[in-house]
Amino acid sequence: MKINTNISAIISNKELNKTQGNLRKSLERLSSGYKLNHAKDDTAGIAISNRIKSQIRGLDKAGQNASDGMSVLDTAEGALDAIHQILQRMNELAVQAANDTNTNTDRAAIQSEINALSKEIDRVSKDTEFNMQNLLDGNLSRRAYSDTDGVSVSYMSTDMPVGKYQFSVTEDPKHAEYTGGAIDTGAFAAGVTEEMAGVITINDYTLNVPKGATLDEVKNIIQEAANNTNALLDVSDPSKISISSKAYGDNATVKIGGNENLLAALGMSATEVSGSDVKVNLVTGEPSFDESATYTTDGNLVNVKAKNGFELRFFVEGGTESSTATLDVTNYGMMSVHVGANENQEIMVDLPEVTTKTLGLENLNVMTFALASDGINKIGQALDFVSLTRSRLGAYQNRMEYSKSNIDVSSENLTSALSVIMDVDMAEEMTEYTQQNILSQAGISMLSQANERPENVLQLLQ
Repeated sequence: MKINTNISAIISNKELNKTQGNLRKSLERLSSGYKLNHAKDDTAGIAISNRIKSQIRGLDKAGQNASDGMSVLDTAEGALDAIHQILQRMNELAVQAANDTNTNTDRAAIQSEINALSKEIDRVSKDTEFNMQNLLDGNLSRRAYSDTDGVSVSYMSTDMPVGKYQFSVTEDPKHAEYTGGAIDTGAFAAGVTEEMAGVITINDYTLNVPKGATLDEVKNIIQEAANNTNALLDVSDPSKISISSKAYGDNATVKIGGNENLLAALGMSATEVSGSDVKVNLVTGEPSFDESATYTTDGNLVNVKAKNGFELRFFVEGGTESSTATLDVTNYGMMSVHVGANENQEIMVDLPEVTTKTLGLENLNVMTFALASDGINKIGQALDFVSLTRSRLGAYQNRMEYSKSNIDVSSENLTSALSVIMDVDMAEEMTEYTQQNILSQAGISMLSQANERPENVLQLLQ
């Protein structure tokens, strides 16, 4: 028997320390709910769990992004619905104006409401915002840059590929222009004579010229008729009458009519002149327009269509004839909604500009039967454009909803996977704790008995 080295106590202490360590781990797991509390518990498990945690937190934020994106689209769609209702009212007014039972005064009242509604469309476009960002003024639409002054893009389809598109302008768009001969000022020395008195008509808008009216008063009457029919009276040369249309194109006209004697004294004659649409030549092949591309023109607007839903609309102002223009279409400018936990996981949203200019309703006029009929056609095209834009937003909204649903499912599945790695099974761990607790009590008892064994040596010394 030895007293300097108590091997039994050393062994009992070692086992007790091991049991105490296991007991501490079990208590930590039970109190935290995690089976991995330190990297040493499972080095690979900790690394995997941290990546999953990052993925889950990223997905949760992506889900919020998707919800914000849907809120943006809801806001824009609500504004487009308001514009849709305005266009419906404008169409109703144009149909009402296209009835020759209306007098000039009646049509003026209708025109007044149409002007107010046009301003409201532009106001809605300008003031529709989300988080201080304008939605319908073109700021969140794809960018296309032109290398030629006077050429600007109005609309691009979502299926239009990024790239450079070239065309040459073979003929500028032209206004309808009429210039009369020299005015016979002597004929107006005593005012409008009885033979000259009667009516004068500009673009089917008829006004009465009374006997005795001065030349300046006659010019004012012509000015009124021009203003009411989208025409401009050039007053730079007082010796003759020059009238031009505000619009470009084949459908832009200046039509003169009325009392022949009055017209002759003004150096004018009954006639009708038209403008002309822009004429272009598309450059096809890589990297420009596809061979299937065709185009139509309306004044200074060119509408190019090709296969696979390709559509591009652009304006060409006067002064670009014989020039070759390049449109550089990019993906810049669109709203990016990040709907994933990793980079480059976004949905690009293109919100086109919706104004009276892009709708083709600038200077909409219904003061004559012909203008009102043309207005009905233009408003119909505007309604089609707004409907197309709303359907595009609806597609984005559906895509966002599916993305949000997928994000929620992914986050749920990753959370479940993280739970398998990190969460402790309380029932199993309680069983482990009970076992280690009993072993700890037994170890303490055995260590106590092992420490008492050297006392037996005293029995030999008596």
